[in-house]
Amino acid sequence: MFHIGDTVVCSNGVCRIEQIGPLAGMGKLAAKKTYYTLRPCFDAAATIYVPVDEEEEALRFALGADEVKELMAEIDDLDQINISDEKKREAEYKNAVNSKDPRKLIRIIKTMYYRRKARIESGKKSTAIDERYFRIAENRLYEEMALALSIDRDEVRDYIRQYIEKQPAKKKKKKSTKAAKEM
Repeated sequence: MFHIGDTVVCSNGVCRIEQIGPLAGMGKLAAKKTYYTLRPCFDAAATIYVPVDEEEEALRFALGADEVKELMAEIDDLDQINISDEKKREAEYKNAVNSKDPRKLIRIIKTMYYRRKARIESGKKSTAIDERYFRIAENRLYEEMALALSIDRDEVRDYIRQYIEKQPAKKKKKKSTKAAKEM
């Protein structure tokens, strides 16, 4: 069970638990159930309610600084998503962003880093599907990492890029300046 003040991740992003209890003024059914009242860390105007009995599927603790560093140490071992069929790739992206698993989000970001680079070098642009899921993965992961590392959300991109570019030389090609700027 989570407690008031805990930082958690849900499908809407990183939130803090502000209250635990029934919802007043929301009808008899809501008054009988216990809910977590969540405040998104990057959208103070929003409020999210999650039933306590659904916490295992809906919430997980946000990563701490040590867990972020462990995740970054694993980045070489996280495979890119190499699916050529666009519909199947989109399904894989969708499953990854809905899972709330930071490793799956890193896989999308890592995949896009190299796909963008290759497409730019061959004179093409990224696909709309790739860009859409890349933005979702970025937003969800960057918020969580920024809080854990006590850095600005905009600094997280460079933080991850450092780890991606540390990959062994056999996996890394000469850096394209245009591709790096567009990441």
